[in-house]
Amino acid sequence: MFRKLIATLIVTAASLCVGPAMVSAQPGQPAATPQPAAAPTAAPTAAPIEAVEAATADEAPTAQPVAAEHAEGDAVVAEPGGETAEAAAPAAGAAPAGAAAPVAAAAPKAEAEEPAYDFTDEEPDSYWLPAKATGESTDHVDWMFYAILGLAIFCFVAISIAVVYLTIRYRHRPGHKAEPSTAHDNVLEVVWTVIPSIICVFIFIGGWKGYLNMSTAPHDALEINVTGIKWKWIFNYSHGTETVGNIGELHVPVDRPVKLIMRSEDVLHSFYLPSMRVKQDVIPNRYSYIWFEADKVGVYRVFCAEYCGDSHSNMKTKVIVHEPGGYEAWLNAEYEKSQVDCRELPEADRQECYMGQGQRIYNNLGCKQCHSLDGSAGTGPTFKGMWGGSRSFADGSTGTVDENYVHESVLEPMAKVRAGFNPVMPTFKGKLKDKDIDALINWMKTL
Repeated sequence: MFRKLIATLIVTAASLCVGPAMVSAQPGQPAATPQPAAAPTAAPTAAPIEAVEAATADEAPTAQPVAAEHAEGDAVVAEPGGETAEAAAPAAGAAPAGAAAPVAAAAPKAEAEEPAYDFTDEEPDSYWLPAKATGESTDHVDWMFYAILGLAIFCFVAISIAVVYLTIRYRHRPGHKAEPSTAHDNVLEVVWTVIPSIICVFIFIGGWKGYLNMSTAPHDALEINVTGIKWKWIFNYSHGTETVGNIGELHVPVDRPVKLIMRSEDVLHSFYLPSMRVKQDVIPNRYSYIWFEADKVGVYRVFCAEYCGDSHSNMKTKVIVHEPGGYEAWLNAEYEKSQVDCRELPEADRQECYMGQGQRIYNNLGCKQCHSLDGSAGTGPTFKGMWGGSRSFADGSTGTVDENYVHESVLEPMAKVRAGFNPVMPTFKGKLKDKDIDALINWMKTL
Protein backbone atom coordinates (compact mmCIF):
# COMPACT_ATOMS: atom_id res chain seq x y z
CA MET A 1 0.00 0.00 0.00
CA PHE A 2 2.83 2.38 0.86
CA ARG A 3 4.51 1.69 -2.49
CA LYS A 4 1.22 2.42 -4.28
CA LEU A 5 0.93 5.74 -2.45
CA ILE A 6 4.46 6.79 -3.43
CA ALA A 7 3.87 5.75 -7.04
CA THR A 8 0.62 7.71 -7.08
CA LEU A 9 2.45 10.82 -5.82
CA ILE A 10 5.10 10.58 -8.54
CA VAL A 11 2.67 10.06 -11.40
CA THR A 12 0.24 12.76 -10.19
CA ALA A 13 3.02 15.33 -9.75
CA ALA A 14 4.43 14.52 -13.18
CA SER A 15 0.97 14.85 -14.74
CA LEU A 16 0.47 18.23 -13.05
CA CYS A 17 3.72 19.51 -14.52
CA VAL A 18 3.02 18.25 -18.03
CA GLY A 19 -0.64 19.34 -18.11
CA PRO A 20 -0.15 23.08 -17.36
CA ALA A 21 2.84 23.20 -19.68
CA MET A 22 0.66 21.95 -22.53
CA VAL A 23 -2.12 24.39 -21.69
CA SER A 24 0.17 27.39 -21.32
CA ALA A 25 2.25 26.82 -24.45
CA GLN A 26 2.43 29.15 -27.42
CA PRO A 27 2.65 32.63 -25.82
CA GLY A 28 1.96 35.73 -27.85
CA GLN A 29 -0.22 34.15 -30.56
CA PRO A 30 -2.01 36.51 -32.96
CA ALA A 31 -5.55 37.53 -32.14
CA ALA A 32 -6.92 35.65 -35.16
CA THR A 33 -5.60 32.30 -33.90
CA PRO A 34 -6.18 32.40 -30.12
CA GLN A 35 -4.42 30.07 -27.78
CA PRO A 36 -6.52 30.20 -24.60
CA ALA A 37 -3.79 30.41 -22.00
CA ALA A 38 -1.35 32.26 -24.20
CA ALA A 39 -1.57 35.77 -22.90
CA PRO A 40 -1.30 35.06 -19.20
CA THR A 41 1.62 32.71 -19.48
CA ALA A 42 3.67 35.06 -21.58
CA ALA A 43 4.84 36.54 -18.34
CA PRO A 44 7.52 39.12 -18.95
CA THR A 45 10.93 38.57 -17.46
CA ALA A 46 12.86 41.52 -18.79
CA ALA A 47 13.58 44.45 -16.54
CA PRO A 48 11.03 47.29 -16.84
CA ILE A 49 12.10 50.79 -16.53
CA GLU A 50 10.44 53.74 -14.97
CA ALA A 51 12.26 56.86 -15.89
CA VAL A 52 12.99 60.25 -14.60
CA GLU A 53 12.36 62.91 -17.21
CA ALA A 54 15.55 64.12 -18.77
CA ALA A 55 16.29 67.77 -19.35
CA THR A 56 16.19 68.99 -22.92
CA ALA A 57 19.29 70.34 -24.64
CA ASP A 58 18.17 73.92 -24.09
CA GLU A 59 17.25 73.53 -20.40
CA ALA A 60 19.46 73.40 -17.35
CA PRO A 61 19.54 69.67 -16.52
CA THR A 62 18.99 68.43 -13.02
CA ALA A 63 21.19 65.48 -12.17
CA GLN A 64 19.26 62.47 -10.98
CA PRO A 65 21.18 59.42 -9.79
CA VAL A 66 20.43 56.07 -11.30
CA ALA A 67 19.00 53.77 -8.65
CA ALA A 68 20.71 50.63 -9.81
CA GLU A 69 22.78 49.28 -12.64
CA HIS A 70 20.73 47.24 -15.09
CA ALA A 71 21.82 44.23 -17.06
CA GLU A 72 23.99 44.83 -20.09
CA GLY A 73 21.04 44.39 -22.45
CA ASP A 74 19.19 47.22 -20.71
CA ALA A 75 22.10 49.62 -20.39
CA VAL A 76 22.18 52.90 -22.24
CA VAL A 77 25.03 52.46 -24.70
CA ALA A 78 26.88 55.37 -26.22
CA GLU A 79 26.40 55.81 -29.94
CA PRO A 80 28.78 57.59 -32.32
CA GLY A 81 28.45 61.29 -32.75
CA GLY A 82 27.15 61.97 -29.26
CA GLU A 83 24.02 59.84 -29.70
CA THR A 84 23.01 57.00 -27.44
CA ALA A 85 21.34 53.74 -28.26
CA GLU A 86 18.49 54.91 -26.14
CA ALA A 87 18.54 58.55 -27.34
CA ALA A 88 15.05 59.80 -26.85
CA ALA A 89 12.48 62.00 -28.46
CA PRO A 90 11.14 64.87 -26.32
CA ALA A 91 10.68 63.97 -22.68
CA ALA A 92 7.24 63.49 -21.21
CA GLY A 93 5.46 66.77 -20.96
CA ALA A 94 8.02 68.63 -23.06
CA ALA A 95 7.60 70.36 -26.41
CA PRO A 96 4.63 72.66 -25.82
CA ALA A 97 2.14 73.01 -28.62
CA GLY A 98 2.91 76.65 -29.14
CA ALA A 99 6.47 76.12 -30.24
CA ALA A 100 8.20 79.19 -31.64
CA ALA A 101 9.17 79.48 -35.27
CA PRO A 102 9.11 76.30 -37.40
CA VAL A 103 12.85 76.50 -37.88
CA ALA A 104 13.45 76.34 -34.14
CA ALA A 105 11.09 73.40 -33.77
CA ALA A 106 12.56 71.35 -36.56
CA ALA A 107 16.18 72.32 -36.53
CA PRO A 108 18.02 72.14 -33.24
CA LYS A 109 21.64 73.12 -33.40
CA ALA A 110 23.84 70.42 -34.83
CA GLU A 111 26.18 70.52 -31.85
CA ALA A 112 23.37 70.02 -29.32
CA GLU A 113 22.95 66.43 -28.22
CA GLU A 114 19.53 64.93 -27.85
CA PRO A 115 18.52 64.34 -24.23
CA ALA A 116 19.16 60.84 -22.95
CA TYR A 117 16.75 59.32 -20.47
CA ASP A 118 18.01 58.04 -17.14
CA PHE A 119 16.34 54.71 -16.50
CA THR A 120 15.56 54.20 -12.83
CA ASP A 121 13.02 52.15 -10.96
CA GLU A 122 10.63 54.04 -8.70
CA GLU A 123 8.91 50.77 -7.84
CA PRO A 124 11.24 47.81 -7.27
CA ASP A 125 10.96 44.73 -9.43
CA SER A 126 10.18 41.36 -7.96
CA TYR A 127 12.62 38.52 -8.47
CA TRP A 128 10.43 37.08 -11.22
CA LEU A 129 8.60 40.02 -12.82
CA PRO A 130 9.29 43.68 -13.62
CA ALA A 131 7.34 46.39 -11.82
CA LYS A 132 3.95 46.96 -13.43
CA ALA A 133 3.03 50.26 -15.06
CA THR A 134 -0.60 49.30 -15.67
CA GLY A 135 -3.65 48.99 -13.44
CA GLU A 136 -5.87 46.05 -12.53
CA SER A 137 -6.59 45.16 -16.17
CA THR A 138 -3.44 43.01 -16.31
CA ASP A 139 -3.51 41.55 -12.79
CA HIS A 140 -4.48 38.17 -14.22
CA VAL A 141 -1.09 37.92 -15.95
CA ASP A 142 0.73 38.12 -12.63
CA TRP A 143 -1.45 35.77 -10.62
CA MET A 144 -1.58 33.21 -13.43
CA PHE A 145 2.19 33.33 -13.74
CA TYR A 146 2.71 32.86 -10.01
CA ALA A 147 0.08 30.10 -9.86
CA ILE A 148 1.80 28.04 -12.55
CA LEU A 149 5.22 28.84 -11.10
CA GLY A 150 4.07 27.59 -7.69
CA LEU A 151 2.61 24.46 -9.25
CA ALA A 152 5.87 23.79 -11.08
CA ILE A 153 7.89 24.23 -7.87
CA PHE A 154 5.58 21.83 -6.05
CA CYS A 155 5.95 19.23 -8.81
CA PHE A 156 9.72 19.59 -8.84
CA VAL A 157 10.08 19.26 -5.08
CA ALA A 158 7.60 16.37 -4.79
CA ILE A 159 9.16 14.38 -7.61
CA SER A 160 12.71 15.02 -6.40
CA ILE A 161 11.92 13.89 -2.84
CA ALA A 162 10.09 10.80 -4.09
CA VAL A 163 12.90 9.85 -6.49
CA VAL A 164 15.59 10.22 -3.82
CA TYR A 165 13.55 8.27 -1.25
CA LEU A 166 12.67 5.44 -3.63
CA THR A 167 16.25 5.21 -4.89
CA ILE A 168 17.50 4.69 -1.33
CA ARG A 169 14.58 2.57 -0.12
CA TYR A 170 14.61 0.10 -2.99
CA ARG A 171 18.28 0.05 -3.86
CA HIS A 172 19.82 -3.35 -4.58
CA ARG A 173 21.08 -5.06 -1.42
CA PRO A 174 22.31 -8.60 -0.76
CA GLY A 175 19.55 -10.82 0.50
CA HIS A 176 16.70 -8.66 -0.85
CA LYS A 177 14.59 -9.65 -3.81
CA ALA A 178 13.09 -7.17 -6.31
CA GLU A 179 9.53 -6.14 -5.47
CA PRO A 180 6.84 -7.42 -7.89
CA SER A 181 5.25 -4.78 -10.14
CA THR A 182 1.53 -4.07 -9.99
CA ALA A 183 -0.09 -5.01 -13.30
CA HIS A 184 -3.15 -2.75 -12.93
CA ASP A 185 -4.66 -0.38 -10.36
CA ASN A 186 -7.93 1.43 -11.06
CA VAL A 187 -7.61 3.81 -8.12
CA LEU A 188 -4.13 4.89 -9.17
CA GLU A 189 -5.20 5.58 -12.75
CA VAL A 190 -8.24 7.58 -11.67
CA VAL A 191 -6.15 9.71 -9.33
CA TRP A 192 -3.47 10.59 -11.87
CA THR A 193 -6.12 11.40 -14.49
CA VAL A 194 -8.81 13.29 -12.59
CA ILE A 195 -6.68 15.56 -10.38
CA PRO A 196 -4.45 16.96 -13.19
CA SER A 197 -7.53 17.37 -15.41
CA ILE A 198 -9.31 19.48 -12.79
CA ILE A 199 -6.23 21.69 -12.32
CA CYS A 200 -5.85 22.12 -16.09
CA VAL A 201 -9.50 23.17 -16.38
CA PHE A 202 -8.96 25.93 -13.80
CA ILE A 203 -5.81 27.09 -15.62
CA PHE A 204 -7.70 27.10 -18.93
CA ILE A 205 -10.57 29.17 -17.50
CA GLY A 206 -8.19 31.73 -15.98
CA GLY A 207 -6.15 31.95 -19.15
CA TRP A 208 -9.19 32.24 -21.41
CA LYS A 209 -10.68 35.09 -19.38
CA GLY A 210 -7.36 36.89 -19.44
CA TYR A 211 -6.99 36.37 -23.17
CA LEU A 212 -10.44 37.81 -23.88
CA ASN A 213 -9.67 40.85 -21.76
CA MET A 214 -6.31 41.49 -23.43
CA SER A 215 -7.59 40.97 -26.98
CA THR A 216 -10.65 43.24 -26.68
CA ALA A 217 -9.69 46.92 -26.55
CA PRO A 218 -12.09 49.55 -25.14
CA HIS A 219 -14.07 51.35 -27.85
CA ASP A 220 -12.57 54.74 -26.92
CA ALA A 221 -8.93 53.57 -27.05
CA LEU A 222 -6.35 55.78 -28.76
CA GLU A 223 -5.23 53.97 -31.94
CA ILE A 224 -1.57 54.02 -32.99
CA ASN A 225 -0.21 52.22 -36.05
CA VAL A 226 2.96 50.18 -35.56
CA THR A 227 5.20 48.82 -38.32
CA GLY A 228 7.95 46.29 -37.67
CA ILE A 229 10.88 46.37 -40.11
CA LYS A 230 14.29 44.78 -39.74
CA TRP A 231 15.43 46.05 -37.29
CA LYS A 232 13.28 48.88 -35.95
CA TRP A 233 9.80 49.85 -34.83
CA ILE A 234 8.04 52.76 -36.56
CA PHE A 235 4.97 54.45 -35.07
CA ASN A 236 2.38 56.59 -36.85
CA TYR A 237 -0.06 58.85 -35.00
CA SER A 238 -3.29 60.55 -36.08
CA HIS A 239 -3.37 64.34 -35.82
CA GLY A 240 -6.83 65.37 -36.92
CA THR A 241 -7.03 64.38 -40.57
CA GLU A 242 -3.24 64.27 -40.87
CA THR A 243 -0.75 61.58 -39.90
CA VAL A 244 2.36 62.25 -37.86
CA GLY A 245 4.56 59.37 -38.90
CA ASN A 246 8.00 57.83 -38.95
CA ILE A 247 8.49 58.22 -35.22
CA GLY A 248 10.99 55.81 -33.68
CA GLU A 249 9.48 55.81 -30.18
CA LEU A 250 6.04 55.05 -28.81
CA HIS A 251 4.42 58.03 -27.07
CA VAL A 252 1.20 57.49 -25.12
CA PRO A 253 -0.89 59.47 -22.59
CA VAL A 254 -1.25 58.30 -19.02
CA ASP A 255 -4.56 56.83 -17.82
CA ARG A 256 -5.98 56.31 -21.31
CA PRO A 257 -6.38 53.00 -23.17
CA VAL A 258 -4.07 52.67 -26.18
CA LYS A 259 -4.67 50.19 -29.00
CA LEU A 260 -1.75 49.24 -31.23
CA ILE A 261 -2.55 48.19 -34.81
CA MET A 262 0.53 46.29 -35.92
CA ARG A 263 1.97 44.80 -39.09
CA SER A 264 5.33 43.68 -40.43
CA GLU A 265 6.90 44.62 -43.74
CA ASP A 266 9.33 41.71 -43.92
CA VAL A 267 9.56 38.84 -41.40
CA LEU A 268 7.90 37.72 -38.19
CA HIS A 269 8.50 40.08 -35.24
CA SER A 270 7.00 40.18 -31.75
CA PHE A 271 6.14 43.41 -29.93
CA TYR A 272 7.03 42.94 -26.27
CA LEU A 273 6.35 45.55 -23.58
CA PRO A 274 7.10 43.87 -20.23
CA SER A 275 6.02 46.70 -17.92
CA MET A 276 2.55 46.77 -19.52
CA ARG A 277 2.31 42.95 -19.51
CA VAL A 278 1.66 42.72 -23.26
CA LYS A 279 3.34 40.73 -26.02
CA GLN A 280 2.01 40.05 -29.51
CA ASP A 281 3.40 38.62 -32.73
CA VAL A 282 3.67 41.07 -35.63
CA ILE A 283 3.12 39.17 -38.87
CA PRO A 284 3.66 40.02 -42.57
CA ASN A 285 0.52 40.48 -44.71
CA ARG A 286 -1.90 40.77 -41.81
CA TYR A 287 -2.75 42.99 -38.84
CA SER A 288 -2.51 42.06 -35.18
CA TYR A 289 -3.65 44.05 -32.15
CA ILE A 290 -2.87 44.62 -28.50
CA TRP A 291 -3.93 47.26 -26.02
CA PHE A 292 -2.84 48.56 -22.64
CA GLU A 293 -3.47 51.46 -20.29
CA ALA A 294 -0.46 52.96 -18.52
CA ASP A 295 -1.11 54.36 -15.06
CA LYS A 296 2.40 55.66 -14.31
CA VAL A 297 4.27 58.43 -16.12
CA GLY A 298 7.73 57.30 -17.20
CA VAL A 299 9.83 55.61 -19.86
CA TYR A 300 9.73 51.85 -20.41
CA ARG A 301 11.53 49.38 -22.65
CA VAL A 302 10.11 47.80 -25.80
CA PHE A 303 11.73 44.71 -27.33
CA CYS A 304 11.31 42.38 -30.27
CA ALA A 305 10.77 38.93 -28.74
CA GLU A 306 10.97 36.90 -31.97
CA TYR A 307 14.32 36.22 -33.62
CA CYS A 308 14.25 38.19 -36.87
CA GLY A 309 17.81 38.22 -38.19
CA ASP A 310 21.32 39.47 -37.51
CA SER A 311 20.43 42.62 -35.56
CA HIS A 312 17.42 41.21 -33.71
CA SER A 313 18.92 42.25 -30.36
CA ASN A 314 19.06 45.88 -31.54
CA MET A 315 15.35 45.99 -32.37
CA LYS A 316 14.34 47.84 -29.24
CA THR A 317 12.93 51.23 -28.42
CA LYS A 318 10.99 53.02 -25.66
CA VAL A 319 7.42 53.79 -24.74
CA ILE A 320 7.18 57.25 -23.23
CA VAL A 321 4.13 57.74 -21.01
CA HIS A 322 3.24 61.45 -20.86
CA GLU A 323 1.62 63.28 -17.99
CA PRO A 324 -1.91 64.68 -18.60
CA GLY A 325 -1.77 67.10 -21.52
CA GLY A 326 1.81 66.17 -22.36
CA TYR A 327 0.94 63.76 -25.14
CA GLU A 328 -1.15 66.33 -26.99
CA ALA A 329 1.62 68.92 -26.63
CA TRP A 330 4.20 66.48 -27.96
CA LEU A 331 1.97 65.50 -30.91
CA ASN A 332 1.39 69.13 -31.85
CA ALA A 333 5.12 69.83 -31.74
CA GLU A 334 5.91 66.79 -33.92
CA TYR A 335 3.25 67.86 -36.40
CA GLU A 336 4.82 71.33 -36.66
CA LYS A 337 8.22 69.75 -37.29
CA SER A 338 6.85 67.51 -40.02
CA GLN A 339 5.44 70.51 -41.90
CA VAL A 340 8.77 72.35 -42.15
CA ASP A 341 10.40 72.37 -45.60
CA CYS A 342 14.01 73.49 -45.25
CA ARG A 343 14.15 74.36 -48.96
CA GLU A 344 11.67 77.21 -48.43
CA LEU A 345 13.63 78.89 -45.65
CA PRO A 346 16.07 81.79 -46.07
CA GLU A 347 19.55 80.60 -46.96
CA ALA A 348 20.91 81.73 -43.60
CA ASP A 349 18.58 79.32 -41.79
CA ARG A 350 18.54 76.52 -44.33
CA GLN A 351 21.68 74.64 -43.28
CA GLU A 352 20.70 74.65 -39.62
CA CYS A 353 17.30 73.25 -40.61
CA TYR A 354 18.92 70.52 -42.72
CA MET A 355 21.14 69.50 -39.82
CA GLY A 356 18.22 69.20 -37.42
CA GLN A 357 15.87 67.42 -39.84
CA GLY A 358 18.58 65.04 -41.10
CA GLN A 359 19.58 64.03 -37.57
CA ARG A 360 15.90 63.58 -36.66
CA ILE A 361 15.29 61.27 -39.64
CA TYR A 362 18.44 59.28 -38.83
CA ASN A 363 17.19 58.69 -35.27
CA ASN A 364 13.48 58.18 -35.91
CA LEU A 365 13.67 55.82 -38.88
CA GLY A 366 16.20 53.53 -37.24
CA CYS A 367 19.08 54.34 -39.62
CA LYS A 368 21.45 54.16 -36.65
CA GLN A 369 20.60 50.48 -36.16
CA CYS A 370 22.62 49.63 -39.28
CA HIS A 371 24.69 52.72 -40.26
CA SER A 372 27.22 54.07 -37.78
CA LEU A 373 28.66 57.59 -37.61
CA ASP A 374 32.12 56.65 -36.34
CA GLY A 375 33.46 54.73 -39.34
CA SER A 376 32.73 51.24 -38.04
CA ALA A 377 30.84 48.90 -40.35
CA GLY A 378 27.62 47.36 -39.09
CA THR A 379 24.80 45.65 -40.92
CA GLY A 380 25.20 48.47 -43.45
CA PRO A 381 28.10 50.76 -44.41
CA THR A 382 29.02 53.68 -42.16
CA PHE A 383 27.88 57.21 -43.03
CA LYS A 384 31.14 58.77 -41.87
CA GLY A 385 33.22 60.17 -44.73
CA MET A 386 31.17 58.41 -47.38
CA TRP A 387 30.09 61.52 -49.30
CA GLY A 388 31.82 61.90 -52.66
CA GLY A 389 33.67 58.60 -52.34
CA SER A 390 33.70 55.76 -54.84
CA ARG A 391 31.86 52.57 -53.95
CA SER A 392 31.88 49.04 -55.37
CA PHE A 393 28.61 47.18 -55.74
CA ALA A 394 27.64 43.52 -55.58
CA ASP A 395 27.11 43.32 -59.35
CA GLY A 396 30.71 44.41 -60.01
CA SER A 397 29.92 48.00 -60.96
CA THR A 398 31.18 51.12 -59.18
CA GLY A 399 29.67 54.50 -58.46
CA THR A 400 30.05 57.75 -56.56
CA VAL A 401 28.14 58.63 -53.42
CA ASP A 402 26.17 61.70 -54.51
CA GLU A 403 22.61 63.00 -54.37
CA ASN A 404 21.33 60.58 -57.01
CA TYR A 405 22.91 57.58 -55.29
CA VAL A 406 21.43 58.40 -51.86
CA HIS A 407 18.00 59.20 -53.32
CA GLU A 408 17.94 55.89 -55.19
CA SER A 409 19.21 53.93 -52.19
CA VAL A 410 16.45 55.32 -49.95
CA LEU A 411 13.64 54.50 -52.39
CA GLU A 412 15.09 51.47 -54.23
CA PRO A 413 17.70 49.96 -51.88
CA MET A 414 18.10 46.78 -53.97
CA ALA A 415 19.14 48.71 -57.09
CA LYS A 416 22.75 49.10 -55.95
CA VAL A 417 23.86 46.87 -53.10
CA ARG A 418 27.27 47.62 -51.62
CA ALA A 419 29.80 44.83 -52.06
CA GLY A 420 30.38 42.95 -48.82
CA PHE A 421 26.95 43.74 -47.34
CA ASN A 422 23.73 41.75 -47.38
CA PRO A 423 20.71 43.16 -49.27
CA VAL A 424 18.53 43.68 -46.20
CA MET A 425 17.69 47.41 -46.29
CA PRO A 426 13.92 48.06 -46.60
CA THR A 427 12.51 50.67 -48.96
CA PHE A 428 11.32 53.99 -47.56
CA LYS A 429 9.14 54.75 -50.54
CA GLY A 430 5.94 56.33 -49.27
CA LYS A 431 7.51 57.02 -45.87
CA LEU A 432 9.84 59.88 -46.81
CA LYS A 433 8.99 62.89 -48.92
CA ASP A 434 11.48 64.58 -51.21
CA LYS A 435 12.00 67.34 -48.66
CA ASP A 436 12.97 64.72 -46.08
CA ILE A 437 15.44 63.04 -48.44
CA ASP A 438 16.95 66.46 -49.26
CA ALA A 439 17.44 67.12 -45.54
CA LEU A 440 19.05 63.71 -45.08
CA ILE A 441 21.40 64.30 -48.02
CA ASN A 442 22.53 67.70 -46.77
CA TRP A 443 23.08 66.30 -43.28
CA MET A 444 25.16 63.38 -44.65
CA LYS A 445 27.42 65.82 -46.50
CA THR A 446 28.66 67.15 -43.15
CA LEU A 447 29.63 63.76 -41.70
